[in-house]
Amino acid sequence: MRLMAMVGAVLLSGCGGPPTQEPTVRVETHGAKAQTDSLPSPKSVLPADVVAFRLKRDECDHLRGEEPTGPARAAFLKYGMERTCTGTDAALRALRQRHAHDPAAMAALAGYEDDIE
Repeated sequence: MRLMAMVGAVLLSGCGGPPTQEPTVRVETHGAKAQTDSLPSPKSVLPADVVAFRLKRDECDHLRGEEPTGPARAAFLKYGMERTCTGTDAALRALRQRHAHDPAAMAALAGYEDDIE
């Protein structure tokens, strides 16, 4: 019981009330920490269609790397890949054409394989 009281006191000691300044945005990339005092400028933000593609394709690529451990897992992976991978080859080509003038978008799309379907 005494240990619990000590742990509670330590945990509560970090609660010093409301912050005295505006919160900062912390961005962590590949283990390197960066801190900014404001939100990123609109020019550094990826287009919504690129972000949506990356979310879908990253899930697809994750599922593609999984090994089925049985019939139920195989069915789950097949369904997931059909849901997330279908159409991404054409979508990737279209995004690269649409955002050819945007270096940040092109860099975000650079690592994806062209033909996975």
